[in-house]
Amino acid sequence: MKTLKLPAAMIGLTALLTACPSTTDKGGVTPPAPSKVSLTLNLTGLSIAPVKVTNTTTNTVLNDGTLNTGKTFGDLAAGTVLKVEPGNVDGFTTPAPQTVTLDASKTITLEYKTVPGNPVQAERVAGTVTGAPAAATRAVLIGRGAYDYDFNNTGTVKGGVLDLPLTEVPDSNSLFNLTSGGGCTFTGSRTSDPSVALFTDVELFSEKIDSLAFATEQIVSGGTVPGSQVARLYSAAAATVKGTVLCTSTDGTKITVSLDVVLNSGWNALEYAATNSTLTLRSLGSGVRSALKATAYTPSVLVSLGSDVTITSDAGASVPARLYQEGGYTGQVSLSTDVPGLTIEPSTVNLTATTLQSVQAQATAAYLKNLGVNPQRLDTNLTFKYSGQENVSGPFTVIVRDTTGKQVGGGYGYLEVRKPGLTLSTCGSSALELYPSSTASLNVCGSSIGNFSGPVTYSATGLPAGVTVTPVTQTLNGYSYVSLDFKSDATLKPGTYPITLTADGGTVKASAATELRVPAPTVNIAVSSSTYYGPQIYQGGTAQLNVDVSTQNGFNGKTTLTVTGLPAGVTATPKTVTVTPGSTTSAAITLTATADAALGSSTIKVTSPDQSASSYGAETQLSVRPARTALGTYVSEAVAASSGLWAVTGGSFDSSISASRYTVTRFTADGKVAASGSVTSQSSLRLIETAGGVVAYKGSGAAPSLIADDGTVTELPAVNFYLSESVTRRTDGQGRVWFVESAYTGTGGSTTSLKTWTPATGVVTTVDSSANYGYGSYGTSLTLSPDGNTLIYLGGYAGDALKVDTATGTVTKLDLLKNGASLVAIAADGTIWFSASGQLARLNADSTVTRFTSVQVGTLVGFDRTAPAVLWGHDTSTVYRIDTAATVSASTVSLGSVSDAFLNAQGGVQVVTNEYGSNATNYYLSQLK
Repeated sequence: MKTLKLPAAMIGLTALLTACPSTTDKGGVTPPAPSKVSLTLNLTGLSIAPVKVTNTTTNTVLNDGTLNTGKTFGDLAAGTVLKVEPGNVDGFTTPAPQTVTLDASKTITLEYKTVPGNPVQAERVAGTVTGAPAAATRAVLIGRGAYDYDFNNTGTVKGGVLDLPLTEVPDSNSLFNLTSGGGCTFTGSRTSDPSVALFTDVELFSEKIDSLAFATEQIVSGGTVPGSQVARLYSAAAATVKGTVLCTSTDGTKITVSLDVVLNSGWNALEYAATNSTLTLRSLGSGVRSALKATAYTPSVLVSLGSDVTITSDAGASVPARLYQEGGYTGQVSLSTDVPGLTIEPSTVNLTATTLQSVQAQATAAYLKNLGVNPQRLDTNLTFKYSGQENVSGPFTVIVRDTTGKQVGGGYGYLEVRKPGLTLSTCGSSALELYPSSTASLNVCGSSIGNFSGPVTYSATGLPAGVTVTPVTQTLNGYSYVSLDFKSDATLKPGTYPITLTADGGTVKASAATELRVPAPTVNIAVSSSTYYGPQIYQGGTAQLNVDVSTQNGFNGKTTLTVTGLPAGVTATPKTVTVTPGSTTSAAITLTATADAALGSSTIKVTSPDQSASSYGAETQLSVRPARTALGTYVSEAVAASSGLWAVTGGSFDSSISASRYTVTRFTADGKVAASGSVTSQSSLRLIETAGGVVAYKGSGAAPSLIADDGTVTELPAVNFYLSESVTRRTDGQGRVWFVESAYTGTGGSTTSLKTWTPATGVVTTVDSSANYGYGSYGTSLTLSPDGNTLIYLGGYAGDALKVDTATGTVTKLDLLKNGASLVAIAADGTIWFSASGQLARLNADSTVTRFTSVQVGTLVGFDRTAPAVLWGHDTSTVYRIDTAATVSASTVSLGSVSDAFLNAQGGVQVVTNEYGSNATNYYLSQLK
């Protein structure tokens, strides 16, 4: 039972008033406090209730049971503390307990309030039904199905009071499995999957078994779902079920059933709530109360025909019919149909109270016999006559109206008129398409009915201005196939016109509706692109959008092309072109991008006010790319510079020295040439970034060159080692290059060690040869931290992943990066990030790995020099900007064909792209922040 506590403010006010009896000031003398006091308890809402009263001062129970209003507990010592605990009374709220200090005699009142509704009974539906029709006398449970009645348990309605005991098992046709069947999927826990029958409402019948209303048992207190009601569920076995059932209906709608029930074998009362897509069933909590509310059916008349209506002569056809008076409808009604020329005899019927019978009883007559009565209804014969000239077939509607002409019901039937005659229809195409100043044909078919034969003239009516048809006469003897020719002049306007095909056989006629369609002259638009991915435009640049325009339906003249869907910062001026029938006009629309145009891909569309609805190819993907600067036609071995980047930009063989002369160029961040130097080498160059310039390594046995930022070339001490892929492409803080070298020891043996090379002095130092550096250089990488103090080595074949302190040479194994990590980047705080199978991962301080499976990174470039939380990566066409702060996420920028990317010392990343031209490959430099 739901309990309502007395408000705290009222309790405090009551205590205050009873604790402050009036005093009289007699010359400033305060009367002495009484030595004995009392407490009087009053009840409101009822006169007797269970109340427990405890003297907490002496720990004595003064009352523990029923108590009449006005009960006084006296002869108590002043200062006594009493605890008053009201008990529960069915149908009433329970007042809150009170603790009273008797510093004087006091009176308190316990207020019991009536709780609305009635207690819910699992095996009986009972109580007053609000809105129950006066004629309602019988009741049965009804489920959500239109005829899902439980006639094994029946009840009565007397004076609006329902009593429906549930003592019998419902019909087996109502049973279904609670958590399975019907293609539904259950998720959760269950002790069993019992067969159950669910009923949500109570149907109310008259004494004549007319369905008058349905009643719903609504929960008024104690429910958990707003607007829920009580449903009755019969379970063939006890079960505990908690979970969800997901079902998909035939139209694709998904319905979720939430179950949280403890079922007894037999009848159960449950909380029930339903929407279009969800249904909830829960066991009722304690103290749930409900109220019954009836909804009356709207009085109406339903006509049910016992057979199809088949008319073969003017005499018509008589069919058996039943008239059902839904909601107790009585009075005179008229009968008609929605088919012109189809009438009903008798046209009026008088429905009285003795003929009452509902539509539900038609489908459940066998069940009604279980109520001990025989169903009553108005059975009659209705004669249908047809005065039309054409034979027809198809469904029709019976219309029922009252004496004022208001429709109060109806029914449906199927009509087939088979008088001797003919039918007419289109053959093949169902509509005619015709252009101005042209001709077109439409094939029509005629068929005999009732052995009709003779000449038939085929034509059409309702033609629009400017169109004529040539009638065709042909003898019909069973079947005819005719082609009607239509002709138009130049005045015919575009549009869709309803026309009527006719067949005139003298005494018999037929017609069929169709459409004449006059398409408007239009153009087709197709965007052509030199690349599969659509056009590209660079920030601050322009691009050409090539468009082909062709005519359709005779369009001839000018049309204006407009580009829609352009991203912010990109504009296009509309272009007007002239097109003629039978030709295609090509046009170029110039796109212009601002320097800060929004990067990324957008779907753009070329439109025209004259565009055909079926025009295809008018959409394309526009890629806005970062601004770029041309670097030339030869760029290789690029590395970052103190400002911009270094690259080998040219090379040619000089036979006089039997070596190649290479040009090494430093580009600024905006792609301008800042300096260049020339070096000779008998092998290709390997560039290594160093402070104030770049080292050009020429291979073992050759002297490297140092090219300063101003282009000055200085020869360095010769080296006698070979740099494989396992080499840092920049020097550390001490000017050293780190590399892994394999040396043969003879008889097929080799040793692999970690070494440093100081280009300025030519000194090579072995740092470590005890760790496992694997075999060969394939798949290996050496990465320096931004400050050059940490080195990460990802071992080649069968090698370990290692961390090296460049100051001390201490080597530490990183087993969590072995056999998975392909590239690595070191943040400014020393955190190691790496990629595995193209996805981002992080090595945490507690030696765990966090994988960000939704973040693609490609090849890691490194952490931004001015934004330490930004990690850059790239693949062959895209640059990834990864934000590693808080929630790790990546944004992408498409740049076409990416050659390489390098960190910019002033922040951001420098990206070298290439694009094949007519004669050579052109290289470009873009900057991203």
